Amino acid sequence: MDKRFAAALGFLTALVHIAFSWRYGYYRDELYFIACAKRLAWGYVDMPPLTAFVAWLTTPAHYELVALRVTVAIAAGMTAYLACAIAAELGGGVWSQRLSGLTVTLMPAYLFLGSTLTTTSYEPFTWALVIFATMRLGRSRDPGWWYVIAAAFTFGLYAKYSILLLGAALLFGLSLTPERNILRTRAFPIAALAVAVLLLPNIVWQAVHSWPMLEVLRGDVLGRHAFNSGLQFEFRQPLVNAGAFLLEQILFTNPVAAPLWIAGTVALLCDPRFGTYRFVAIAFLVTLAAAVAFSAKGYYIAGIYTPLLCAGWVAVERVWHARPVWRFGTAGALLVSALLLAPFTIPALSAQGLIAYSKSLGITGRNGTAAHLVQPLFADEFGWQRLAARVAHFYAGLPPAQRTRTAIFSDTYAGAAAIEFYGPRYRLPQPISAQNEYYLWGTRGYDGSSVLAIGASQADLLRALFHRVVLLGTFEDPYRWAIEGPTPIYLCTQPVAPLKDLWPRLRWYGA
Repeated sequence: MDKRFAAALGFLTALVHIAFSWRYGYYRDELYFIACAKRLAWGYVDMPPLTAFVAWLTTPAHYELVALRVTVAIAAGMTAYLACAIAAELGGGVWSQRLSGLTVTLMPAYLFLGSTLTTTSYEPFTWALVIFATMRLGRSRDPGWWYVIAAAFTFGLYAKYSILLLGAALLFGLSLTPERNILRTRAFPIAALAVAVLLLPNIVWQAVHSWPMLEVLRGDVLGRHAFNSGLQFEFRQPLVNAGAFLLEQILFTNPVAAPLWIAGTVALLCDPRFGTYRFVAIAFLVTLAAAVAFSAKGYYIAGIYTPLLCAGWVAVERVWHARPVWRFGTAGALLVSALLLAPFTIPALSAQGLIAYSKSLGITGRNGTAAHLVQPLFADEFGWQRLAARVAHFYAGLPPAQRTRTAIFSDTYAGAAAIEFYGPRYRLPQPISAQNEYYLWGTRGYDGSSVLAIGASQADLLRALFHRVVLLGTFEDPYRWAIEGPTPIYLCTQPVAPLKDLWPRLRWYGA
């Protein structure tokens, strides 16, 4: 293995992510993680506790963006290193190792995940590490690798439960190949027991709260809708969602790189030289099929592509061995396409710079129309402080006697988290929300006689629960054009019952 290149690539990958991590603002989920960090627990309605714990670690730094995102940048660097290691494990030479590392580093989904703290951000690293350790275990038969797998799997579970799908798929893949023998070692049940014991606090939390994550998954499917721009990635209809999901696998991995991971999958399945690692391709196909069957979002299995891309480069390297022109042509096309796509997935440009870049490519501002920030993930990093300021304007306009009993209610956890984070500088009280973990945090003692409500998703329900609902105004941020239009702000009074009694009717779990 070319360890010097792998280490240098990993270091530079992390450094670049850190260097650009300050560029925009807090992503919606990051504000929510900060709110959860102030109420540390072994579990939350919609996620395991790791991301909240990572946010808590940045408390001394006042949750600054760079501090909040440094661990995912490091994870991105370690993923780049692992890509080189996996290519070497597959028998690849220096060229395929280096190109594997670069391709994985520049993969669109991984660029975004390495720049933003989300529950998915650690998946490229944890999934790659689990697969790499399983590959080493299958080849060496060294039972010590089971403990590496257990450690990586536990870490991955505390970040996001979706790694359970990978674990099940790998076990299925192993069971269909001669490598099933590694399941018969004593280390396997010991490692499995260790994972169960380490995860027990979170399992207990979910059980005590009636397994809310299952309702979150159901609510996630039911609540899918198009963005304000008309763009839609996830759908309620299973067949339509399946088509969108498969298309996203191409987009998230770079359309030019997609033939590589497809070739890698075929090579792992059919090439005798990859026979020891055939279970990886089987695990991928099982994971893909299960994700489609369960109407998953496109990024749910993003973590699995590192070994497939590596296998693709190793297979291509064997073909181009006597054709150096192919080598440079293939590598050049992929790297150029990756760099052209990079500004849409890593905040290398200012917002105005990205708008201008998008316009130059004809993506926005066509036929004389206004140019917009079209990347919805980046759009969700703008406007949160301005939202708090807008709410503060209406809150300050209330009569003093009414103001003291007025609850600020957001229909989403993101709006509530933004008010909680930015509100103190505008002298706003702590907000309430009935989405996900905020629902469990309750009404904060408000009786509901006066509620300043933010958002349109529960407007009809508010009109059913309050005799008087008045639209005070709206909030709009031009950079958020891609994902939402004007956000209404209502003043709700004369509730049909005390807020504590209405609270269960307002609850909704989902993303």
